[in-house]
Amino acid sequence: MKSSLKIFAFLFLVSIFSSCTISNLRTETLVGSQAKTSPAEKGRQLLQMTYKKMGYDKLHEVEVYETTANFKWSPLWTTMPMNALPGNKNKDVQFRFAADSFDGQVEYLEGGKEGKVYGLQSWESYQQKEAEATVEKLGSKRYPWALATYHYLIEAPMRLQSADIIEYLGETTFNGKSYDLVFVTWGNGDQRTEYDQWKLYINKATGFIDLSEITITDFFLSMPNGMKSGTVQFPERVKTTIGTYLPSKVVIQLGRPKADIEKDVYTFTFRDFKFDSFDKALLYPIDGLTEYGNTKPVARK
Repeated sequence: MKSSLKIFAFLFLVSIFSSCTISNLRTETLVGSQAKTSPAEKGRQLLQMTYKKMGYDKLHEVEVYETTANFKWSPLWTTMPMNALPGNKNKDVQFRFAADSFDGQVEYLEGGKEGKVYGLQSWESYQQKEAEATVEKLGSKRYPWALATYHYLIEAPMRLQSADIIEYLGETTFNGKSYDLVFVTWGNGDQRTEYDQWKLYINKATGFIDLSEITITDFFLSMPNGMKSGTVQFPERVKTTIGTYLPSKVVIQLGRPKADIEKDVYTFTFRDFKFDSFDKALLYPIDGLTEYGNTKPVARK
């Protein structure tokens, strides 16, 4: 019965959004030609500024780091088959990442999967019954998507620096605060079905990224276009021991930003960040794989 309700709720939402097209976050009018700097120049200046303000230059010097995360899903959405880390609801998991790469692991610290490890190395996914146990091939798309996504969300201010297109969109206000908007994407800017788009809200008072609208072109399951855009809010950041302000609370919302963070799909927290606290070799249990770092194999585009 519960399974039938989940499927019905999911299909209901799919029917609502199936006729929509993928959002275009570049629709705002760019700053006019009277500006002293071009949209591209100002956009890159602002992205570099927030990168320094939040201390991401310090994270760039780190080899590996780890953090404990806890996920809480909103009641409606908990019935959907959208959780990329099954068994994590209200349970602690431990992420271990190699900085500025897509290589990492998640270990369940509680619940029925306690001790199990899922990893991503050079875009090959694997599982282990426990840390440093024998590696087994993993066929699921969920875990590699989750590892790459949560890894990227933490490091976004550092990773986005290398995007093909970075442009200033102008100013806006949200929830009583003033923001500069910076648009980021790859390719020529028109390939909305191939490349994600980011619209960063950079707080004019603090220089921090408080939230971002995002389109998602690659999900671990098929989704209607209308559900391929959302908002990531970072209402809380913590100054870590290396001086980088990393997100300690992350709110995921469907569609455009909502001032009430309780109107979420799910919310998760990060705590106890530790840097260079374990041997990097732990994240590379498979021999002979090509190292891709902060890139993807061309075949996967």
